Amino acid sequence: MLNMNSKKANYLIAIVVLMIYTLIGYLFDIDVLKIFVFRTNEYNISIFGVVLWIFTAIFLKFICNYLAKR
Repeated sequence: MLNMNSKKANYLIAIVVLMIYTLIGYLFDIDVLKIFVFRTNEYNISIFGVVLWIFTAIFLKFICNYLAKR
C-alpha cells in the first residue's frame, strides 16, 4: 500500500490529475483544460490550467489524507 504522506504519492496524484485534464481537454477541444497548448508554429502554457491543476492536486491530497485517517 502506498503511504499517502510520501513523495511518490504526491507525484502520482499530480501526474494523474495532469493526464486527466489533458485527456479531457484534447477530447472536447477545451483550451482551458489543456495545460500545454500546441498550435501551428506556437506553443503556450495555460496559466488557468496550471492553477486548476495545482488546486485539484492539493484538494485530492487533502481528501486522500482525510480518508486515510478514517
